[in-house]
Amino acid sequence: MSIEIAGIHKKFGDFTALENVNLSIPTGEITALLGPSGSGKTTLLRIIAGLETPDAGTISLFGEDSTNKQTKDRKVGFVFQHYALFKHMSVFENIAFGLRIRPRKLRPSKAEIRDKVFKLLSLVQLESLANRLPSELSGGQKQRVALARALAIEPRVLLLDEPFGALDAKVRQELRRWLRFLHDEIHITSVFVTHDQEEALEVSDNIVILNKGKVEQVGSPEDVYDHPANPFVYGFLGNVNLFHARLDKGVLNLEHREDDPQDADVSFFVRPQDVAISLTNGDGRGIEAQILTHRILGGRVRVNLKTLVGDKEIEADIEKKQWNLIKEENRDRVYIIFSGAKIYSKDEVWSDYAI
Repeated sequence: MSIEIAGIHKKFGDFTALENVNLSIPTGEITALLGPSGSGKTTLLRIIAGLETPDAGTISLFGEDSTNKQTKDRKVGFVFQHYALFKHMSVFENIAFGLRIRPRKLRPSKAEIRDKVFKLLSLVQLESLANRLPSELSGGQKQRVALARALAIEPRVLLLDEPFGALDAKVRQELRRWLRFLHDEIHITSVFVTHDQEEALEVSDNIVILNKGKVEQVGSPEDVYDHPANPFVYGFLGNVNLFHARLDKGVLNLEHREDDPQDADVSFFVRPQDVAISLTNGDGRGIEAQILTHRILGGRVRVNLKTLVGDKEIEADIEKKQWNLIKEENRDRVYIIFSGAKIYSKDEVWSDYAI
């Protein structure tokens, strides 16, 4: 493992940012620290970097206790959300900066620095912009320069704090794919902070889900999405329908009062894409519902419905061609079928449920 985090605690005044965090980060993989605002993910990243000191616990980098080491001695590269480029320096000089300020004995020659910088410019696909100033670059280009600058010092670990947070949606998507491609080329151990679930699922090899300073779950994107450890993880990773209900001999009782969750047997979770809509109830498994609203999202349609029994509001995500069939029939009463749904019982056990 590249990074071993053991028993980390951190408080800011009366606020507990991290509480007994234990974590192993694999070598050569991308690990995402994912969680809502205030969950402790940026604090943990800064502690790994040496920019914050924990109140208790240890940080080991490649088998060495680095808890009390200064940032410059940890051999980590840091990429900030807002680039932090030197405005008066060209792209070339920004990337070369970390090499030029090394002690004389460790400093590469001018020719070596030039070769190194142009190799990095080629890696981030910005060779033609070497002489530009940051003000002459787009947001995506600035972030790639920041990444090249972090890589110039040949770090053992690359740390990224919401690296795409300041970019618009389209550029974010392009840079996410580019970062994944770049990592597959260089295989540097990387840790990045994000609150964007889609970003973490698309880019990372492993996801650490944090909430209120504690680790809720660690696993591959597929593991945490398909096998959430608890209701928080299920609800945080993508849209979800959640309501409380009773189970009567394995049958979901929708007549349970939603405003009295303490009286419920289970919490019922189903993602919008696992809600099917049918015009008929041929096999008798469907639940009759009324269509309330719909939103067309490209090739898919988000449909809001309310069950006739129990008045439960449900969100479905269906293909546009299926919506067109419903629209042709001019129907506002349909049947919904849950597939891939899960229930979470009072004794904190997950189980699958299908109508």
